[in-house]
Amino acid sequence: MPKDLRTHLNSLGSSLLTVQSEVDIDYVSALINHARSPVLFRNIKGYAGWSLCDLFFARREHQATVLGCAKHEILPLLAQKLSSTPQAPQRVASGPVKQVVIKGDRIDLATLPGFQHGERDPGRTLMTMAICRDPATGRANFSWTRMTPLDAKRATFFIGSSPDMRAIAARYEKIAEPMPLAFVMGTHPAYEIMASYSIPGHLERFGELDLVHALIGEPVEVVPCETLPLDVPAHAEVVIEGFVAPGERVDEGPGPSQALYYVPGVSRQPVFRTTAITLREKPILRQVNTLIYTDHQTLLALPHEALLYERMRQLGAKVHDVQYIPWGGTLTCAIKVTPQSDTEVKDLLLLALESRWPNAKLAIAVDDDIDLESPQDLHWCLATRVEPTRDGTIIERAPGHPFAPPGQPVEGDPRARITGKWAIDATKPPLSRPAERARFDRALPRHWDKPELKIPS
Repeated sequence: MPKDLRTHLNSLGSSLLTVQSEVDIDYVSALINHARSPVLFRNIKGYAGWSLCDLFFARREHQATVLGCAKHEILPLLAQKLSSTPQAPQRVASGPVKQVVIKGDRIDLATLPGFQHGERDPGRTLMTMAICRDPATGRANFSWTRMTPLDAKRATFFIGSSPDMRAIAARYEKIAEPMPLAFVMGTHPAYEIMASYSIPGHLERFGELDLVHALIGEPVEVVPCETLPLDVPAHAEVVIEGFVAPGERVDEGPGPSQALYYVPGVSRQPVFRTTAITLREKPILRQVNTLIYTDHQTLLALPHEALLYERMRQLGAKVHDVQYIPWGGTLTCAIKVTPQSDTEVKDLLLLALESRWPNAKLAIAVDDDIDLESPQDLHWCLATRVEPTRDGTIIERAPGHPFAPPGQPVEGDPRARITGKWAIDATKPPLSRPAERARFDRALPRHWDKPELKIPS
């Protein structure tokens, strides 16, 4: 059986929280945040036959399930897969996403169980992957965006999420032609990792879908759209087809960024006109709740963590993990490393701060005894291992994240901000100074490292 959303849900076993009781769509955002584990709503009031799921990437253990590996293998495995040879998807005549085809007057975007994420959001939205094709090169782009229905057939979407999609849309506007666009929801979560990744320049003739095969271990099957010259994943749950008219704009937003602020607020964004909806029978709508600490932070960061991890390992560093920690709004990069010399850690911190995505403003290096998913661990090592006058570095006027409120806007470029950055070395003394390093050994209970040890029932 090909790997799709349903096979992944089946693989989760007892870690999947399945909610069978009826749930009002207005409570879904809050309930997802209370779940803290993969969650599946089976009975949504007013949306008969639909299910809705979320939280496949919120923790390392969930990411490991997606990739079929152990937690400590996530970044090295993903770095290896991202360097694989691209392989074009296989076009097939039909697939499960064609089980139901809706066209013409039957199209109504309100029939999909989108939900309002935050109190200030203007209405119900759909977090979706988008496929478009460059009119000049023919290369397909696969990326994330937020789609907001305006009426039965029209919607707007936040094009600022993807630099590549913005560039492609600009080319269509230049030649005054509508841009074909397909919104995709409900694939195997490995597709979502690639939709969060930007193909490097030396692979510019390929698209993100061309690397999905490396993550799922099988060829990617695609089917032609009903009304567009685009191919879409054959085993998706939902595909919305349509066109973007050149030059047409409406107000979009505000919607929360991964930093959990309503920045950049309301902006003028393109208008999408639906020409068809195809879906599976009893569809499962995969959504990414954008509030508190969810897949919104971890999924966007994951491929970039793998790339940064690999760069640091190539420098010879004993790096164990790299995380843009979710409760840092992807603006904090934490590096787990065993330092070997006095100068090594600072080089790693500066490397993290100079990375183009996500323009982190804070980089923290911690030692190999710290759990990056534990706020308590991070606070403890900051409090007990850092000498502020020696272990901190401040950088003035550096490129900042476009959605971070403290940054200084750059006139004429709405996506550019200038900000200060800081780096903190919270590691123990390096291996080259073993006696000093031993002073910082953590006091732990006997047999603490035995995972099989449990309190008797």
